[in-house]
Amino acid sequence: MGLLIIGILPFQINAQDSTKVHYELSVTGDFIKNMEGGITQDYAYIGLEDLSLQINLEKLGLWKGGELFLHGLNSHGRLPSQEITGDLQVFSNIESGHYTGLYEFWYRQRFGGFSFLVGQHDLNSEFVGTEYGGTFINSSFGIVPTISLNIPVSIYPMAAPAIIGNYIKENNFSIKLGIYDGDPGDSETNRYNIHPNINAHEGYLMIGEFEMLSLVNKKSECFKVGGYYHSGDFTSYKDTTKAIKGSYGFYVISDWVILSSFNKLHRYMGVFLQSSIAPPKMNQIQYFLGGGIHVNGILPQRFNDSFGAALAFARNGDSFKKIHPGTDWAEVALEFTYRFSIFDNSTIQPNMQYIINPGANNQLKDALVFLLRFNIELTN
Repeated sequence: MGLLIIGILPFQINAQDSTKVHYELSVTGDFIKNMEGGITQDYAYIGLEDLSLQINLEKLGLWKGGELFLHGLNSHGRLPSQEITGDLQVFSNIESGHYTGLYEFWYRQRFGGFSFLVGQHDLNSEFVGTEYGGTFINSSFGIVPTISLNIPVSIYPMAAPAIIGNYIKENNFSIKLGIYDGDPGDSETNRYNIHPNINAHEGYLMIGEFEMLSLVNKKSECFKVGGYYHSGDFTSYKDTTKAIKGSYGFYVISDWVILSSFNKLHRYMGVFLQSSIAPPKMNQIQYFLGGGIHVNGILPQRFNDSFGAALAFARNGDSFKKIHPGTDWAEVALEFTYRFSIFDNSTIQPNMQYIINPGANNQLKDALVFLLRFNIELTN
């Protein structure tokens, strides 16, 4: 879909107008090889093209404080976590099989420090995120698995209708509250992601987040605490013949700058930490711990390169494990990556992940995955 939209984009927008109508086209691809363990020692290629269009209605002279956003995507390739490694946490964050859809479309209205958003929205773009975790490719460093694996949620590749309120005091703190449709569906029930099915049976998802903000040598730091509640029906892992009304959980996320210099702003080290917990009686993943380091400019004259090392630990709940006797307690993913900046708009990223207990399945051996990612971005 992204490639089809290119033809109607205003590519002749000049530099002065780019703040009025801003577009981004991104092409990402992963070359994957599982060297050992998992389901099979195999290789795969998966790709993603996405296109976004941001329209500033105030600068166009139409509506003060108004903003429109459209985001379409096209993904293709195998499902390597399902077919090759068998891991739970999904080692590539662009995996989604063959899919084309209008991912997001929403309107935001700003009133000073307040904003109000309505439309189809990616929850992870506003909540539960970590800046330095964005260096990594494993999905758990983007959205904690106590959310992504336990409840239906509006994240890649299927977004859902939402209403979001936000208050931000710049470089100080922000408070956010969002309400999302309880089930964005899948590519069969919601073809092209343009037919949301809102009904009382699937419930709603409510999420709130408080964030402390600061800057260190122009690098951002944050501390986030949040909680969520899903009003749908969930299977009881203590008695699978019964359903439990509602599921919930809590999370804490932090980004810190631990090494930086006024003389060399491109060279710094950041650390991120993630933790989340959910009740085991209706959730498979009881808690998650993640974290790692991001080092920018580690090599001489390579100002925009970055190195990262991180660990993700997802633990199954006791109740889930009791009714799945072939299941181990946890899955652990170790990731090491280096992102080379090529020109101004492209990167190449070698990546290695060692997955302990893939799928928390005691029948699968630990997997060693090598991955090479490329990304090209075009923007005005």
